[in-house]
Amino acid sequence: MQRTCTRCSALLRPALSPRPLRLAPSPLDSSASRHLVAPPLSAQRAIHTLAQAPRALAPPARPARLSPRARWAATTPSRRGIACAAQPPANPPEDFEPVEDELKEGEKLEMDLTDKAVKQILKAQAAAKDPSLALRLAVESGGCHGYQYKMQVTSTREPDDYLFTAPSPDDPSRSASLLVDAASLPLVKGSTIDYATELIGSAFRIRDNPQSKDAGCGCGVSWELKDLD
Repeated sequence: MQRTCTRCSALLRPALSPRPLRLAPSPLDSSASRHLVAPPLSAQRAIHTLAQAPRALAPPARPARLSPRARWAATTPSRRGIACAAQPPANPPEDFEPVEDELKEGEKLEMDLTDKAVKQILKAQAAAKDPSLALRLAVESGGCHGYQYKMQVTSTREPDDYLFTAPSPDDPSRSASLLVDAASLPLVKGSTIDYATELIGSAFRIRDNPQSKDAGCGCGVSWELKDLD
């Protein structure tokens, strides 16, 4: 009689059948379904009202109102600056001939200063500690195109000087001053004074001179007078 070892007898035993797993009934099973309680009628009406009620749209944001100076600059992009009306000489000489008498109908005696030009004049006033310091603009004969601009800072107002003032864009209590003599003003009226920063140097520049025939010399100083009727 053959003997079977304990290890082999364990291997020859039939495998035990697995125990059946008991699964919990699904909530959706009809046999285990529960009765759902409907919400009250008032709650149903509230839900229906919220679903159909139109959403209130926020009104479009209104753009911020611009200051008068900003509106003026925005409506005339070709002349970016502050329009300054001329103040006639306070003590003109006896032979003085007012420039405004030569203006055409509807023409204004104005000069435009850009914010850069205004800030540079104010910077010069602060450096000299002289609030009366002004930029003087004059026209002289010469240059490669017949006329040339001459600009310098001064604290002296000549008897025939017209005065133009422009408020500071940062501090309205301060203002930049521009002086133009009566002989030069008819040749530069309506021009724009800018301050340009370039590699070759920084300086005041005259732009958009209505009396200039073209853009003038590349140096920005010499220019040619166009034929005036």
